[in-house]
Amino acid sequence: MRTRALLAVLVALCSLPAAIRAADAPTGHFTAMAEVATRQGTRSMGFDIVVSRPLSMAEALPFKAALEKGGQQALLAQLRQSASGRFLLGGLEYPINLIVSEPVPGGYGYIVVTARNLRYEEVNEGRPSMDFPFAAAVFTAPEFGSGEGTIYPQAALSIGADGRVKVEAFEGRTGRLKDVRRR
Repeated sequence: MRTRALLAVLVALCSLPAAIRAADAPTGHFTAMAEVATRQGTRSMGFDIVVSRPLSMAEALPFKAALEKGGQQALLAQLRQSASGRFLLGGLEYPINLIVSEPVPGGYGYIVVTARNLRYEEVNEGRPSMDFPFAAAVFTAPEFGSGEGTIYPQAALSIGADGRVKVEAFEGRTGRLKDVRRR
């Protein structure tokens, strides 16, 4: 009887770190407020994101080869084959093609990328925005409280030698993510 009780306590103690890690996992559901400059002025809209399969910085390295060999369009073709979650901006839902996360003091940092739909005029006229085929959000989500970040409506990606994903905005146009919270 005593052995069973000791065994039950030991099993509970061994599973405790796994339960703690699950609570701190980089997956989750996040909400925020996005402020984006448009031709009609600055607009605020709800931003809702579900992170289901994030990669670590080291796991993102294989995308570097596609980027180096074929540029943004090769990376776009490779990323379109993956789904790592979804996000809602205003009333529109987009699939997330790449999520990279890493621990930061007090929480996690995220880079979330979706293959942005190119407009007909961009493709037909060969506009420079064709080299910015992604939309991205970069934010920090602390364990407690709220975080903040940046949204890139038109972005290009690069992956440095250290495996870090870097985001560049088309014509410097970015927006803000405020009050990022885990649901």
